Parts: sequence; C-alpha cells; structure tokens
Amino acid sequence: MASFFSYAGAVWWCLALALFCLSLCCGLVQPLVQKRRATNAKLPPVSVIAPIKLLESGFETAQESMFLQDYPDYEILISAAESQSPALDAARRVAGGYPWRCCRILRSEAAAAVSPKLNNLTAPLAQARHDFVFIKDSNMTLERDTLAAFMQNFARGVGLVVAVPVAVRPESFAGRIEAFLLNGHARLLLSASVLGIGFGVGKAMLFRRSDLARAGGIEAMSHMLAEDTAISTGLARLGLRTVFAHRTVAQEIGARSLREIYQRQARWSVIRRANERFSFPLEPLGSPLPAALAGALAAPLMGTPAWWGFCATLFGWFCAEMAFAILKGWEVSPWSPLAFLGREILSLSAWLHAWTTHDVVWGKGRFDARKGAREAARASREDAD
Repeated sequence: MASFFSYAGAVWWCLALALFCLSLCCGLVQPLVQKRRATNAKLPPVSVIAPIKLLESGFETAQESMFLQDYPDYEILISAAESQSPALDAARRVAGGYPWRCCRILRSEAAAAVSPKLNNLTAPLAQARHDFVFIKDSNMTLERDTLAAFMQNFARGVGLVVAVPVAVRPESFAGRIEAFLLNGHARLLLSASVLGIGFGVGKAMLFRRSDLARAGGIEAMSHMLAEDTAISTGLARLGLRTVFAHRTVAQEIGARSLREIYQRQARWSVIRRANERFSFPLEPLGSPLPAALAGALAAPLMGTPAWWGFCATLFGWFCAEMAFAILKGWEVSPWSPLAFLGREILSLSAWLHAWTTHDVVWGKGRFDARKGAREAARASREDAD
C-alpha cells in the first residue's frame, strides 16, 4: 500500500510540475503569440460601459483611465442601480474633468436577471449608440492603448475579446493574498490563451451588440450568475470564438479583509463548479501545496525523506513564481512568502467548500448556481414583499 501511494504521488508530482513549467513558458510568450493573431486593423466607434456599485480603493484612477484612451471615436456610459451613492459622486467628479468626452450616467433599474451586474448593464446596452461595446469593471485600470489593443484582437471569427486581469496596488496583507491568488490565476489564463483556449472573463470584454442579440440577448442569459460565461457560451453557439487580448488589464486591490476575499473566492468556486465541470475538479493539479504533498509521498522512491520532498517542491515552486512575477512586472514584496502560503490555504479551502454547496450569496440575494436561481430569486422577492 505504501508503494502504491508513493507511485501515485510521483505521478501527481510529475503532472503538476509539467503543467506548472508549461504555464510559466506560455505566460511569458503570450503577449508575442497573441499579438501575431491580432490582425484587425479597423477602429470602429465603440460604446464603453462601466457599471459601478461601491467606492473602493483606486476607483477614481480606474474611472479616469476610460477618459484617457488613445482611440478615435468612443462614448462612455456609466451605469448604477442607485440614483445617489458615493461611487456615483466620484464618477461625476471624474467625468467633470473631461467635458470634451461624450459621457452619460444612466440608472439601470432592471431586475429580470439573476446577476446584479447583468441588471446593471441592461440600460446602457439598450441605449448605447454603437454596435461595438466594451465593458469594464469599476476596479479595472486601463492603459491608454487598451481599447485599441482589444479591437486589434477582434479578428475574423472572433465574437468576444476578454483580458487577463493582473492585481496591482494591494494595501493590506489580505490584499496581498488576493493579489497572489489573482496573479497565479492570471498565469493560467495566459497559458490558455497561447493554447488557443478562450472563455468568458468579465473584468473587461469587447463584443458586438448585434452578435449578442443574435445569441438571444440579455433575456437568454438572465438566469446565469456568471454573465461572462453566458455571453461567451451564447456567442460560441453562433460559431464565434472568445480570445484573450495580448494586453492585460490592471485590477486595483487596495485594502481587503480575509473574510471578504474568502467569501468572494468561495462564491466564484461554486459558480466555476457549476459551469466548468471538467476543469474544476482538476484545479488542485495547478496548486503547489498538493504538489508538495505528492512530492513527500514520492520522496522515498528517490531515497530522500518525505519532509525534503515537501519542502523542496514548495520552495522551488515559490522561487519560480517569484522569478516569473519579476519578469512580468507583477506584485512582489517582502510579504510574498506569507501571501503565497495564505493563497494556497484560502484557495484550497474555497475549492473544498464548493463541493459542499450549490448556494451562492451575492449582495443581498442567495442563489442556486446550478439552476441560475430563478426559483431562489423569485422566493427572495416574495419574502421581501
């Protein structure tokens, strides 16, 4: 039995390290590979939509980045479910500094969709002047050429262009854990891009409203919690691909609490389990902690103690991630070793939690990730009445 576990550990260890090395190589070459695929030279007018809710760290910087795009013709639509809020006040201040930009602030009061974000997008999607729509979350900061880079990737056969979010400017230890988590995920997304695999990542998206309408519009996706996955899947049914842009986007982290980041990761783990039934069970294969445990099991096969296999794997993985982050210009700090360990504990806890429930708590609602929660949403409204 001991021999069986040792060989099983060796197989896991080899697979995990092979995938890790592949992700490092792919992550480094992704900008070059994807830029060669980005063959669209046209720059049609675009409606930039920014749904907002909370006033968080880096909010004004992220909002201002929309107004600074080097792009010939675009409008900006800022949408919120509220008529007054601190976030709206900040958005108005930023917009007031750029009176030459076409900007409208809309109230989106729709409640037909399960996803609060999709409800917030209903009004601006209906009132946008242009067919091309670029949507970005309120905590995403764009470089000046981001919009043009997204359009460059909208080549023949593409229906959706998304970006890999990279965490920037964490202001607390919990924020550094989240930055490590997001950037570890970013490496995997960059690898998927190189391999020609694309799927919805809703932090920043570019698509045509006409294509969305042919896919059934918001109504066809209103039951989905993950609106980015719903859009990507709907466009795929039309034969249109989802691709990652060759430019990443910066996600402002700021100050976070451990409770806040765990709840967010637990929520998205449950949603991924419902929508990514093949890849979700394999997620621990990309994690260094299970790989280190596998290294401990396999160590006797190499005549070394188990503790050495565990520590060598974990330390080597961390050093490789640090070297990768330095080459990419990503977050590195003296807190990185502890953030690395914190990320592993938090992400594996969220992954295990996802196997115990289908419930997702989002805002003030509780939903069933399998069904899109039509029944749950209706029950919630009835309780409120």
